[in-house]
Order: sequence, then structure tokens, then C-alpha cells
Amino acid sequence: MGKLFVVGIGPGKHDLITKRGLDAILSSDLICGYNKYIELIDSLIGNKPIFSNGMKGEIERVKFALNKAKSGKTVSLVCGGDSSLYALASLVFELSEDFENIEIIPGITAALSASARLGAPICEDLVILSLSDLLTPFEIIKKRIDAINIGDFVTAIYNPKSKKRDKYLKEVLESFYHQRGNLICGIVKNCERDNEIVKITKITDFDYDIVDMSTAVIVGNTKTYIKNGKMITPRGYLTKYEHKL
Repeated sequence: MGKLFVVGIGPGKHDLITKRGLDAILSSDLICGYNKYIELIDSLIGNKPIFSNGMKGEIERVKFALNKAKSGKTVSLVCGGDSSLYALASLVFELSEDFENIEIIPGITAALSASARLGAPICEDLVILSLSDLLTPFEIIKKRIDAINIGDFVTAIYNPKSKKRDKYLKEVLESFYHQRGNLICGIVKNCERDNEIVKITKITDFDYDIVDMSTAVIVGNTKTYIKNGKMITPRGYLTKYEHKL
């Protein structure tokens, strides 16, 4: 019987893919994935057959992987970051019918890899917010933004800006500014890849020009501060417990 692995490959560097993910890719007969994610793991694939396509080809990609697994092949369907978050694990189960030999292998999502590059802006409750309105109308996204402000959450923003959708990020940051002040923001472009850019700034100084779909933006909460060039959100240990330096 065949098997389908749904593998999160993290930011793309091979040493940031889990061992379980690497083992799945290396043991598979066939690799499926979005074009850009296939490129990131090209040296791991070797001479294995590949099925890849572009944006909006997700259903075709998942059906192809499932059909090959049902025919007896071991297949890895690779996803950038995590295999579930804004990825294909849920679609696999939706389309799997009676095929059950599926293993979901998690990966490091952009919020966590970008946070590590910035310092430690994520330490407690977190909202991950995608600004893509391809599957979620912006009216719903705006309701989620209101909830973020009420809860004073640290927010990791995915898909912040595209050529056709270049106004949403500014609208979000302006909402944060008016509701919570001039929050500290981290910009990580091409995280852990070539041409990486890491920048810490504030909402009023935010550089929208460097942001694209390969960028993760992390906006701190009202407790977030900068120390030694790093973005830090305190968990509360130093106010809760006595300590000596």
C-alpha cells in the first residue's frame, strides 16, 4: 500500500527541516509541491520524479499526490513552513476519501523562524494573520484586526503585500497605531534564504517598499521593546519572581 507524507519544509534551509521530514523526502518515490518549494529542496530530490505547479494549482497538486499514493507509491507533498498552517494538510484530508495512509509532518512556520531572526518578539499569546484575500474576504480580516487590538496581541503577518494587493498592510498598521500606539515592528524578508533582510522599526518609520510575499512582518504588543538591537516581548518572569543579577 502506498503512503502520502505531507511535509512542512520550514524556511527552506535543509538544516531547518525536521529529521522526520528529511527522512520522508528521501524515502519517497515521488515529490509533489509548489514550484518555489521544489526549488528549495532540489538537491534532496535527486533523480526522483517531480510534480510541481504554481499558485491556484493546489487542488490539482493534492489530487495528483493522493492518486499516486493510492496506486502504491510513497509520495511526499511538500509545503513551505508548516504542513498545516496556510498549507495543504486540511485539503489532503478533505479530498482523501477512503485513503488513510497519510502522515502529516510539521515544519517551522514563518512566525517562528522570523521571530528567531529578530530576537524574541514572540513569547506568549500570538495571532498569525494572513492578509491574502484569495480565500478569506478582507471584511473578515478586518474583524480579526479589531480582535487583535482588543487583546493587545503580538501579531505575525503573512502574505503582507502583493502587486495587486498593496494597501492592506498599511491599513492594518494604521489601525494598530490608532488603537495601541507606535508599536515596534520586525520585517524579515527571505528568511533563512539568500538575500535575507532583517529590519526592526516602528509603525511610523515602516518601510513598505521592501515588503513582498516573501516577507513576514511581526508587530509587537504594547510591552515589546528593543534591547541591543533585538526585538523583545517580556513573558513576565522578572516581574513575577525575585531575581538577582
